Amino acid sequence: MRLAAKRGRDAAPSPKSALKPSRVGRVQLSSWQVPDAVRQLRILAAEEGTSMQALMADALNLLFAKHGKPRIAEP
Repeated sequence: MRLAAKRGRDAAPSPKSALKPSRVGRVQLSSWQVPDAVRQLRILAAEEGTSMQALMADALNLLFAKHGKPRIAEP
C-alpha cells in the first residue's frame, strides 16, 4: 500500500465543520498564563456570574482605553 493512501491523502477532503454562531466573524486569541492566574479568572467569573470570555473582553477594553484606543472588544 502506498504511504499516501495510508495517511488518507487519497480520501476525499472532509468538509470543514461549521462554526458556532457565536464564533462567526471572530478569531481566537490566546495566551499562556500561570495556573494560579487562570484559576483566579475562573473564580472571578463564577463570583460575578459571567464568563471568562466576558472578563477578558473587559480587560482588553480597559487596556485599549488606557492607551487612548476605542473600546471595541465584545464578550
